[in-house]
Amino acid sequence: MSNSRILVVEDHPASLRMLSKMLARQYNVIPASSGDEAISRAKQENPDLVLLDIEMPGLDGFQTFDILKKEVLPPAVPVIFLTAREDSQSREKGLEAGAVDYITKPYDSQELAIKVKNHLALYEARKEIEKRNRIMAREMEMASQLQNSLLPHEFPRCDRVDFYVVYQPVSEAGGDFYDAVELPDGYLGFAQVDVSGHGVSAAMIGAMFKMAFQSFARSTLSPARLMAELNDSLVRILPDADFLTVFYGVLHKSGLELVFTNAGHPRPLVYRRQNKGLEELEVGGPLLGAFPGMYYEEGTVLLKSGDRILVFTDGVTEASKSSDNNAFYGEERLREVFVQSCEIEPEKALPYIMKDLEQFREDTTFDDDVTMILAAVK
Repeated sequence: MSNSRILVVEDHPASLRMLSKMLARQYNVIPASSGDEAISRAKQENPDLVLLDIEMPGLDGFQTFDILKKEVLPPAVPVIFLTAREDSQSREKGLEAGAVDYITKPYDSQELAIKVKNHLALYEARKEIEKRNRIMAREMEMASQLQNSLLPHEFPRCDRVDFYVVYQPVSEAGGDFYDAVELPDGYLGFAQVDVSGHGVSAAMIGAMFKMAFQSFARSTLSPARLMAELNDSLVRILPDADFLTVFYGVLHKSGLELVFTNAGHPRPLVYRRQNKGLEELEVGGPLLGAFPGMYYEEGTVLLKSGDRILVFTDGVTEASKSSDNNAFYGEERLREVFVQSCEIEPEKALPYIMKDLEQFREDTTFDDDVTMILAAVK
C-alpha cells in the first residue's frame, strides 16, 4: 500500500501542508485546495483514497463528494470526510451519503494513520475480491460454453421412439447433462448423467465423461460392459471426492427393446399404455468413478406402442418447497404426475411435469439441476 495515492482536499493551506506531511512518509499525496481542483486532480491521478474537507468555499465537501462518486471515482474508492469536532450533523450526513469514515479537527496523526491504513486495506481487499469475481465469472462463462457443447443438438432419429428433453441447470454450468450416440447395426445409445457438484469442475468432469463415452460406446452394445469400461477409465483421472451417476440405455431403432444399466442414478419410470400401469427400471449399480473394478448389472424391457419412459435426475425428486426446505417433491408425486402427463401429447408431457414441479416449489428457480428425458413409443 506504500504506492497508494491519497487525494487530500483541504482549503486551508496550513492544514493541507500538515496533512500532506503526515501522509507523505508512506503514500503518494495528491494535494488539492478546492472542490474544483480535487475533481480535476482525481481525473488525472486516479486516487486510491480521498480525504475531503466539508467546509470549503465554492464547491463544498458534499457537492464535491457527489461529483467524485457519480462522475469520476470507481464506486469502491473510500472517501473520508474531514470535519469539525462539534459538527455531528455533517458527520451523519457524510456517512449517509456514502463516506466510509470521518476525521475530526484538529487532526491527530495517529488517528489519521490508522484510519487511512485500515480503509486502504479494505479497498485493496475489495479490489481483490472484485478481481476474483471477474475471473470466476469468466470461468463460469467458459464452463457454461463447455457444458452447452456437451449437449447433443438433437437425438438421433429413431423409427418407433420420439425423445423429449428438459434441461434446467441451477447455475450457468450445472452438473447434469445428457448425450446420445448412434451405434452399429441400427442401435441408439443414450445417457443421462449427474456429476457431483456444479460449475467449472462439473463441466470438466462432464467433458471427460463425454470423450470417454463417445470413444467407448461404439465398441459394445452391452450397457453394463460399457459402464465398467467408463468407470475404470474415469476412476484413474477423477479427484477422489468426485463421481457421477449415470443411466445408460441401448435401444434398437425399431424401438421395441431397451437394454440398460444404472450407475447410482434414480430409477427411471415406465408407463404402460395397455393397462395404464407404472413400472420402475429396477436394475442398479455403483456410482461411476468412485472405485475401480466395479460390476454393473444389465436389464431389458420390452416396449409397446404408447409406452413411455421417464429418465430423471435427483434434482426433480429432491426439489424442496421455497417456504419449507423439509418438504420435498418426492418420487410418489412424480409418479402420479408422470401418469397424468401420459394422457396428453408426448411433446406436452415434460412441460406439464415442470409446471407441477414449479407450483410445488413455489418458485421457478431450483437448488439443483433438473433434467428429464422422455422416450415415447409411437
